[in-house]
Amino acid sequence: METFKKETAENRVFLYAKGEKGAPACGFSNQVMQLFGVLGVDFQVRNILLDPMIRQELSVWTQWPTIPQVFIEGEFVGGCDIVTEMYENGELQKKLGLS
Repeated sequence: METFKKETAENRVFLYAKGEKGAPACGFSNQVMQLFGVLGVDFQVRNILLDPMIRQELSVWTQWPTIPQVFIEGEFVGGCDIVTEMYENGELQKKLGLS
């Protein structure tokens, strides 16, 4: 859990995803990465496929079962559906200080 806290605190936008930045391994991870790309937001990614325990421990920590999981300024925001909805209604841009 300490690793998660450190990663999300040290990076303004952090994404736990299936795949790497620029090479997502699932449609949901790709969608979130594309949204950040459209917004011109720098983000860091940890590929949960490299270690199956990451996903299990992450889900215990966040109480969220699905991947991707998005953190902004250390705060868990949600997964693909929530981040997409936030983008569509302008909340994501506000949270990122873009509007």
